[in-house]
Order: sequence, then structure tokens, then C-alpha cells
Amino acid sequence: MDKDKLLTESKTFCMFPWIHMNVTPLGNVYPCCSSDYTAPFDNIKGKTLKDVFNGDKMKQLRLDMIAGKKSNICNFCYKHEETSPFSFRKYSLEHFGKDFDDVVTTTQLDGTVPDFKMKYFDVRFSNICNFKCRTCGSEFSSQWAQEMKQHDWTPPDYRIIQHADNSGALLEEIKSQVCHMDLAYFAGGEPLITDEHYVILEEMIRTGANERITLRYNTNMSNFKYKKYDVMNMWSKFKRVEISASLDHYGERAEYLRHGTDWGIVEENLKSIRDVDYINFQFNTVLSAFNYATMDEFLGYMIEKDLLRQKDMISIYRALTPNYYCSKILPRTIKDAGSEKLKKLHHYMLDGDWYQAMHVNDAINFTNEEDQWQAHKTEFRHHVKRRDEIRNEDFATVFPELKEMLDD
Repeated sequence: MDKDKLLTESKTFCMFPWIHMNVTPLGNVYPCCSSDYTAPFDNIKGKTLKDVFNGDKMKQLRLDMIAGKKSNICNFCYKHEETSPFSFRKYSLEHFGKDFDDVVTTTQLDGTVPDFKMKYFDVRFSNICNFKCRTCGSEFSSQWAQEMKQHDWTPPDYRIIQHADNSGALLEEIKSQVCHMDLAYFAGGEPLITDEHYVILEEMIRTGANERITLRYNTNMSNFKYKKYDVMNMWSKFKRVEISASLDHYGERAEYLRHGTDWGIVEENLKSIRDVDYINFQFNTVLSAFNYATMDEFLGYMIEKDLLRQKDMISIYRALTPNYYCSKILPRTIKDAGSEKLKKLHHYMLDGDWYQAMHVNDAINFTNEEDQWQAHKTEFRHHVKRRDEIRNEDFATVFPELKEMLDD
């Protein structure tokens, strides 16, 4: 195999199938968290992590990538690369290409990698969460699951520990992989209120791996203390901590979009980590029909409060499911107004060499690719009104600029 060609020229090659896997709260296994979640590669029930690492689909994916063949499960990155210079696939090459000789060159003819080394950890034990965000659902939020059970239908028990034949063995296998980890990603649910998260941190500290490992979080920034644990104290023992704060807006719009939010508490927690030397801050925003029209106000507020700085990384994810919340469904008049404001922000960021400029432009391009209002307006109205009724909220009051979207 041609190492340089795979790492620099290939449009399909990715390091993740050799050093990583994503395991969801239901136990489903994917090559990474950007994979097509409608097509799991495997399930952890009755198996070890090593078993699923060399499952048939994972082995075939490795062979396809080496051969330059595209795989449907990776369509998110292929599509993203059509309009953006960034993708998770490219991230894997930049950050884990150094491990090529250690892992990729050992690939056997059937795609097996004999020595299982989880250099990038992402096992999500639970959907336990204190929020129920509009663009989320029961698989990743216990609050959503509880609401659905009460008002809609009874979802499965989304807790991986219930889907492993021996939960203690699963946790022990993960602890045994700590010696290989360079990056540990904790998401959920809300990882800062998940017991297993703290057990793994304690193991990292006990073994001295904390001096090497970078911790990464996707967190709603609502809880820095849990049971006997003070997470800031534990973080201080690590080489580097990357915090990706899940933020879709500020104030009452934040509290509507991520139900359970107390914006005052979240903003204070954001301020408390901004100048901690070992913490690298970024935030993740879900671009949706709810916030596109006022995205400029949101980012402007974050800049004004010094919560977003010139070189901060920001990830603007697209609400693709449910599709009736995608920003593409906005009526053309609202879409045009939001785009004009974002274009002004984009020019301001370009002039000031703001890192986020390209992501803002990407959001504009994506939203304007096509108009889907007529196809999804009925679903949008139904689901917004239904959740408003259940949660005693009022879309038109919180988003007056979008009020016409509820008019028949």
C-alpha cells in the first residue's frame, strides 16, 4: 500500500477504522460518530470491543478504503467535503496519520487488524441527560425518553450497560485500553452526570495516562460537580482538556432549543473555563430552522461577552434528522433575510481574520442549496405545536421572526 497516497491524495481513506469505533447508548457500533446512524456495523451485546473491532463490516470497510472505494456509511464526510474544506475524515488523517505504520500496515488480507489499540475512545454508556433539546431524541436523552413514554410511545432502554452480557467486563476492557489512548471523547447523553465517565478518569489518573491523554467533551455546560466528583479538579491533572460546549443560542432561545437550560448558569460556567490554561474551548452549534435567521445575533452575543474569540474553533452541525427541522426548510423570505445578516457577519469575520468565517459561509451555502418548505411545512408545524403543548412553551413568542411558519 502507498502510505503517502492514502494520507494525502485519497478521497476515501480514513484512519478511524484502524484506531477507533463509536458505540452508542443502545450498543450499536459505527466506524465513527459521523457515520450513517441508520446502518450500524455491529452491536456490543454478547461481544467484546475487540470482537466488533474486527467484525466483518469493519474489515470490509478497511479494505474498501485502501482500494479507494466509497462506502455509504461514510456519506456524511463525502457530502461535507463537497462544500467545505473540513470533514471528520480529514481530521483523522491530520491527527492520527502518525499511527499509520503502527496499525494500518498490519492489516491482513481479509481486513483484520490483529492488535486492537483504541487510540481514540468514544463509547457512550448512557443516554442520561438533564436536557431535552429540540433537535435530539430519546436515544441520546433520558429526558426525551421520559417525555416520549409519557406522551408518545415507550422507547427502548438506551443504556449500553444493559446491553452488555457482563457490564463489569466491558468497563474492565475499556480500562485495559487506557494505555493505548491518545484521545478520549466523552459525549452522551450528558457525560458530566454519567458514573462510568468518572470511573475511567480515575483509571487514567491512577495509571499515569492522564499525562498523555487529551480529554474531549461534548457537554451542555450545566454541571461541573457530580456526586463526590469535582470535574474541574480532575481535569487539572490532565495534559489537555478540550471542551465542546453544545450551544444553539443564548438567553430564552437557548432555553427553548435545549430545554432544561438555565442560561445564567451555563454562561457562568462558560466564563469559568475561558482562561484556564489547560482547557481548549470551542462550541458546537446545531444549525436548524430555529436558529438560522438569528445566527448572527447568537454569534454576535458570544463575541460581545468574550465567550467566542478570534481563533476559537466552532463546529456548525446540520440538523439533518429530523428533516423537518433542517435549515433548508425555511421559507425563502426568512432564509434570504437570515442569509443577508450572516453574509455581513461573514465579511466582518473575514476582515478580522476570524477562524469561524469559513464555517459561517458553509452554513449559508448549505441552507441555500435547495428550498424544502413545501415538502416539510406540515410536519414542522405539527411537531413544533406538539412539543410546545407538552412543554408549555411558545415558539412564536421566543422566535417572533419565524412566527409566520406556524400560519396555515
